[in-house]
Amino acid sequence: MRSVKGFTLVEMMVAIPLGFLILAAVLTSSVALNRSFAAVDNFFSTHLQQVRVIEYLCRDVKRSTIAEISADAKTIYCWIPRYIIRSGDSDATSSNLGTRRTPTVTKSGSGYKVDYYSTTTANGPSGTSTNNSAIVYAIRWQSIVRTEDGAITAIASSTDQLVDQVTDVQLANTGYLSTVVTFLPIFISTGAAVERAGTTVYGTAYLRNARRGN
Repeated sequence: MRSVKGFTLVEMMVAIPLGFLILAAVLTSSVALNRSFAAVDNFFSTHLQQVRVIEYLCRDVKRSTIAEISADAKTIYCWIPRYIIRSGDSDATSSNLGTRRTPTVTKSGSGYKVDYYSTTTANGPSGTSTNNSAIVYAIRWQSIVRTEDGAITAIASSTDQLVDQVTDVQLANTGYLSTVVTFLPIFISTGAAVERAGTTVYGTAYLRNARRGN
């Protein structure tokens, strides 16, 4: 007579729940690891976009002759000299497009005034006329865009979760722009404000073209 081996009913009742528990633990761990990797990837990619926003702002502020911010600190206005000849400019020809202008230097007060473009347009503060390019940094939904004379460039995409309420920009009469940009990480909890504070990137730039005494 051949003997048949197998599990008893008690063994099966113990083994099946344990198997389900192990499977649930494996699935939970896999999901948690996937979410962690996604959050880390999002954090670093967003941090790079933060740095890009700061670099763009500092570059334009350094070249600005005038800089202003809106009352809600969500829009920044910069006016920079027209260094390069572009299509549509009054002095543009087929042979000089993309070349650097020769500046005109005149004495003004205790310093000197440098002009690159003679034609003025009503693109200055409160509709005043300037001979500069107007650059606007604005928040549209969850994106930060840069507009230069009507040309729009998105420098922080809508996927990076930059939040406009925590963008703090302050312009002082000493001629510098201090910027703080933060974002809200994917993982949020009751300490969301603390988590957001940990993503802060700072930037300070001085208006080289608008120094005191000129």
